[in-house]
Amino acid sequence: MTPLQSQLWHLLELPAWRCAHPERLPHAPRPEAGPAALCIVVGQGRTLPETLLADIARALPFAEERIRVMDEAAWLAAEQPVAGALLGFHLTTAPGAFLWHGGLPLTARHKRELWSRLCQLFTAD
Repeated sequence: MTPLQSQLWHLLELPAWRCAHPERLPHAPRPEAGPAALCIVVGQGRTLPETLLADIARALPFAEERIRVMDEAAWLAAEQPVAGALLGFHLTTAPGAFLWHGGLPLTARHKRELWSRLCQLFTAD
């Protein structure tokens, strides 16, 4: 499909399909991404260490694709999208909706709080 055909497909609200080889269909409509199970919001001008993100992804019971990392400005511009859980690092806004918030580098107390919250939320009963 050309990009125009793909736009028409979405405009007509035709169902998107899944393809085992998406590289063969570069302009095919992509299915809507589901909501993130975990959204990590990082303060403006900050970056989340790859090792921390890898540790969080390894510890949680779902695919890494369900973890979304966003800059605080992008998160605010997107009207604060919801997720199963929100984590915040170096926030400049009020952390009211966040499951946990803190700064980097993590202290031992912050690490315990963070892992405790994630375990409470994502462990199967």
